[in-house]
Amino acid sequence: MKSNVQYLTNEAGERTAVVVAYAEWEKLQRRQQQLRQKLQIMQGISAGFAEVKGAQRAGQPLPSLRKFLDDAG
Repeated sequence: MKSNVQYLTNEAGERTAVVVAYAEWEKLQRRQQQLRQKLQIMQGISAGFAEVKGAQRAGQPLPSLRKFLDDAG
């Protein structure tokens, strides 16, 4: 599907704004929300790995996966 995009320009011919169809805008908003959620999940996983590495370096015991899941629920 080809997007119908229009550009608004100033007197110098420089693009200053973009006009897209409302349906396309909604599609872009949904995709952006999906990407934000994915980023949040990936950052959480990354922070978890960093926490585990830090605990291992410090010699701190780590809970079992069962205890971790029980405490999280």
